[in-house]
Amino acid sequence: MLAESRKLIEAYHHYFKRLPRNLYWLVIVNNHFNDKYYFFLYNRKIGTELLHSHELLALVHDEAKYKQVLADLKAESNLRIEYRDTSHLVEPTAEITTDKVHGHNY
Repeated sequence: MLAESRKLIEAYHHYFKRLPRNLYWLVIVNNHFNDKYYFFLYNRKIGTELLHSHELLALVHDEAKYKQVLADLKAESNLRIEYRDTSHLVEPTAEITTDKVHGHNY
């Protein structure tokens, strides 16, 4: 097992708490601006919109290492994996124009 895989799996176990009523999923970002692959663990409590993301690993663009690290992660976890690419940026949520709680445009 690669050192990067061990670091990723160690961080995965640190942040994956298996809390009740929480959704967990993995996100892998192919960042062309920094020439790296980023691995994140996202979680959200059911019934809320607040997301928590934890960076697990930043891996330099190396296709062979990426494939091995991804295979090791899939062997360790059954969580859904979402793939993102910075060459196709998408706004994940609508822009907040009114926020009565924090006083924006109110």
